[in-house]
Amino acid sequence: MYKKLLTKKFFRDNPYLENSVQRFIYSVLLYEGLEDAASEIMMKQRLLSDERLEQITQEKELIQAEQNPEMIFQLLRKNTDAVNRGVLIKKVLEFEEVLLPKVMEKLIRSYHDIFIENSIHLLARSHKDYTPLLKEKYAENRNPYVQSLVCLIIGLRGEEDAIPWILDRFFELKNLYPGETYDQGPLLALHELNYRFYKNDNTCQ
Repeated sequence: MYKKLLTKKFFRDNPYLENSVQRFIYSVLLYEGLEDAASEIMMKQRLLSDERLEQITQEKELIQAEQNPEMIFQLLRKNTDAVNRGVLIKKVLEFEEVLLPKVMEKLIRSYHDIFIENSIHLLARSHKDYTPLLKEKYAENRNPYVQSLVCLIIGLRGEEDAIPWILDRFFELKNLYPGETYDQGPLLALHELNYRFYKNDNTCQ
């Protein structure tokens, strides 16, 4: 329906950056289980110091044992070891119906990078698709980093009719923040939407 908007010329004129935080997050989200697999390898191969391994193990046990939704929510703001991010995401999703609406509410106004990135991982893995609400609430966001990553989630989970909206967000962020990488979120989202809906279509020029 919107394939004429995603031309080969558009992608040639707007190449994505190989090194950006949006590119890194996109890669992790795209290959589900990659982060968990990398963490498992580091643990099994003992590529970490004994001290860090002990800290990771203790932290993991605490996360898995926690049953208070409010305490679990607070963990999203803490500097959890990267090895345990998957453990934390799984724990939060055990309480998705209670916690995800709260995550959505806080994300809109957040400038806390750890919370933002954990929230984005949650929204990529949640059972419910929150992309319609993310679009609806987008204008309430004041943090361009959140705006950028919200676009990325919509690219990964949204419907085809999100394409013109994401395209507008790409040019908006590109023009508002020259020299920054915020436009990479919607740009990578457009690549993902193009692949998801038009990967077998070679008519776009």
